[in-house]
Amino acid sequence: MNQLSAEALEVLRRLCAAYAAQPFDEGKEERWRPTTLCRAEQKLAMDELRRAGLLTARHKILGEKLYQIPVEQLPVLEQEFFPCQPKFIEGYSVNLSMEAGAGLAVDLFRALLFTSSEGLPLTAKGIIHKKNLNRLAAQLSFQEKHIAGLSMGIPSNEMDTLSATLVVDIMLCLGLITRLKTGFKLDKDMLKRWLQLPETRMTDILYGIVIHRFGSIGPADQHFRYLISSTAFVPEKWTALPGLLDWMADMNLTGTIARNELEQSSLNWLRCLTGFGWCEQGSTPEGIPCFRWTAAKPKLISGSESLPDSMAENSNVQFIVQPDFEVLIPPEVPYIVRWILAKCSELLQTDTMWSFRLTREKLEQASERGMPPEEAIAWIKDHALGGLPSVVELSLEQWGKSIGRTSLSEVILLTCQTEEDGTAIAAHPRLQDCLKRIGPLHFLISPESVEQIHKELYLAGMAPSRMIGGCEEEADADIVWTSFHQEAETGQELYSLPVLNSELGLLHRGNPFLNLPVISPEQEEDILLGAENVPQIWSKEWRHYHSSTAQKVMEQGLRWGIKVRFSLKDQMLDFIPFRIKGNPWKVVGHLLYNDGETVEEIELTPEDWKEMKLVIPKRRRNSSSAEASDYVMIEKSTEFGRTLT
Repeated sequence: MNQLSAEALEVLRRLCAAYAAQPFDEGKEERWRPTTLCRAEQKLAMDELRRAGLLTARHKILGEKLYQIPVEQLPVLEQEFFPCQPKFIEGYSVNLSMEAGAGLAVDLFRALLFTSSEGLPLTAKGIIHKKNLNRLAAQLSFQEKHIAGLSMGIPSNEMDTLSATLVVDIMLCLGLITRLKTGFKLDKDMLKRWLQLPETRMTDILYGIVIHRFGSIGPADQHFRYLISSTAFVPEKWTALPGLLDWMADMNLTGTIARNELEQSSLNWLRCLTGFGWCEQGSTPEGIPCFRWTAAKPKLISGSESLPDSMAENSNVQFIVQPDFEVLIPPEVPYIVRWILAKCSELLQTDTMWSFRLTREKLEQASERGMPPEEAIAWIKDHALGGLPSVVELSLEQWGKSIGRTSLSEVILLTCQTEEDGTAIAAHPRLQDCLKRIGPLHFLISPESVEQIHKELYLAGMAPSRMIGGCEEEADADIVWTSFHQEAETGQELYSLPVLNSELGLLHRGNPFLNLPVISPEQEEDILLGAENVPQIWSKEWRHYHSSTAQKVMEQGLRWGIKVRFSLKDQMLDFIPFRIKGNPWKVVGHLLYNDGETVEEIELTPEDWKEMKLVIPKRRRNSSSAEASDYVMIEKSTEFGRTLT
């Protein structure tokens, strides 16, 4: 921003204070125009901001124009224009009223496990079964009381499953689940990459989704969210909420929202952060509401920021297996290890110290999902700090011997219409190992051979329908754990957040503004419409005009929204006309004095000044964000006022 003109910076500061990163209709910027700038100068300043990537313009459906400060720029702008130094509460204790939850990364882990084991099937209306949402909600540490005040647009009869709906929305935004016709399934590749992230990185990514999707859309609320996210608000230090809101009001960041409404929406937001494990709420002995960040405070990051190789966690970190079959998980154990362990043991708790319990039932379930007992037991031994207690090792081996002694296989029946077709298929040289004939018209094939069968029968002119048993083929809803746990320790593809849009997620709370067509900065409109019909002498030379001609010059300045410069009070001063009235005519506007700060609203007659000319504002060309042109933004001052170029 060092390359921006002072005028562009001031326009940006005012627009940021008024709208934060919320879209606003073209024309509304006029109410925030600095008194020293004319309309055309503000338009050029906004064009400058667009070229610098600090303002975006888009076309609405009916052709109207919308502006918005990109949300990814907001943290920097808040720090630049409204740096807040919170006054931490010192000297006496604060009564804790709501303690932090287990953490959103932890709750997401539980939700992913639930989706893997129980699924998220859809009803005929395309919504998740209520009983599944209820069971999922019971797995989470954050509940309705933490997020009910976020105005999620959920019907009142569905508020009891709001926490489950929200976590499903987050899983979709992260790309960890995808929607099929019958329900949601885990995305194996995205899940593996996600689980290899450090928990701190998970938390940062989650915070970016939460702050963009689940807060109030009001500019004041958005300012509050980003202000408290700054590094000035250090963890473990209490801040009084009313004092912070007073500061926001002094900085003109509260807009038109009533003070009690802003305080309530701020408390609702803090309650949400508390449920996600990032904040705590309390009050002073006098009853003043306070909040503080926990040690798990996230940081705002760019959604497209990639993970450096050095940040990938070591999956060889070990856990502790106790003689009573309980497995204790030190904090440094990565989530990829916890996930694999969760597939062959029972998750008990996810508080300060995670714990699992090894059971025969979970070992059987792992075997059913493609993780044979001998592989699971070998993996547990390899990751057990100090090895397995003898009683545990013996039990695991005994359980493993009794698992998998019999098995069921799924096959698909291929049916021919004629015995002649059956004979031709049975004699096909490339299908001998893919099918087994069990009758004149019928063959058994295994699921993994379906694609080859399709290919060969298509070439033979006998391709079967893609519908199997009346249902279209869908990918297996379960992750193949054999490949997962083998690849987990070698796969190095980094997780990247999918591009968020208004349709992504379950709640559809994205920014619909992002779906509108962008107006590129090169499509800037000419600020001097019809200039070819205006005498150039009006802006090129100083002249004393007859009253009727002076009126035409002033009217043209008003029409274009530019300044008129004239000789007044023995000075050369700029004037921004507001309106022309009366007969004989008068003009009302802002008179700008040469100190660059004093502005006077004044009514003048043509007899009050002598020479006059139109001042054509020009584009900057010394900004790194602007292309070279024949323009400069504002003329320089001289000892006489402004230069007469």
